[in-house]
Amino acid sequence: MAAHGAPRIALTVVGGFLGAGKTSLLNHVLSRSQRRAAVLVNDFGPVDIDAGLIAQRSDQVIRLANGCVCCSVAGGLDDALARVLALDPLPEWIVIEASGVSDPGRIAQVGMSDPMLQLEGVVVLADAANVRTLAADPLLADTVERQLKAADLLVLNKTDLASAAELASLRSWLQAATRGAAMVETREGRVDLRHLLGEGGSCGLAQACASGACNHAGHVHAAMPDDPDHPFQSWLWRAPALLDADRLASRLRDAPRQLLRAKGWVRTDRHGLVLVQLAGRRVRYDTQARPPEDLDEPSLVLIGMRGAVDPADVDAWLAPAAA
Repeated sequence: MAAHGAPRIALTVVGGFLGAGKTSLLNHVLSRSQRRAAVLVNDFGPVDIDAGLIAQRSDQVIRLANGCVCCSVAGGLDDALARVLALDPLPEWIVIEASGVSDPGRIAQVGMSDPMLQLEGVVVLADAANVRTLAADPLLADTVERQLKAADLLVLNKTDLASAAELASLRSWLQAATRGAAMVETREGRVDLRHLLGEGGSCGLAQACASGACNHAGHVHAAMPDDPDHPFQSWLWRAPALLDADRLASRLRDAPRQLLRAKGWVRTDRHGLVLVQLAGRRVRYDTQARPPEDLDEPSLVLIGMRGAVDPADVDAWLAPAAA
């Protein structure tokens, strides 16, 4: 079990049907991550890692020169996670590939149960040229539907294989199929790593602000630099003195899907001062975490897709949670 106050390892689950581009995305992560990442895959074979990047290779773990590792889950996910969590140094970010016919939402539950891990969210890839055909197949429809509904972030991949009119229609269809999940578009799985929820500083910002490093006047204040090229926006919500734990959890779960993360220290009627986290419609009260000594006031850092969430609405969503 993680020690009191010890930072958890960010966990991202990547799903999507066979051929959606998961392997391309995973290779992209391994070769370009700025953090020490561990990528867990079903089979080493399909992951075409540049030989020049590989520092060491064994039957179950590939170590890269940039500090990242690739680990096979052939012996089972629990075994693979145990191997990764025994590494020295520990990874800063773990990415799990869900098999092409599995439900990534169920795999993500590991991130809610292991005290060393912090689930950042579920990223699901969809093949722009094929996803609607797959969803219309009676034998595959249930699997594809479950995968899409599990997405906290949908990556619409292979957009070069669809016309502008097809993409416009597909976007509308996917918004309905994913219940309004945040969406980015790409080719060959080349996603800006800042969109992957464990990478690129968004997690670090949330950790810093949740520990009391970001304190601003007012109920809602922009906490992330106003960089139009950054894919995320962040806001700091100054919490009331006391919150109803059930109502807060309900309000966070019901927030617009474009709101991807929330994390911070609040005081609730049930837990006292407690660390609360929202990731992928899942809310956790971490009663084991120890509050920082320099905590100024209860607050939440909220992270959403740039331009998709109106900061003026944040207080309206959360104010009814006051006890």
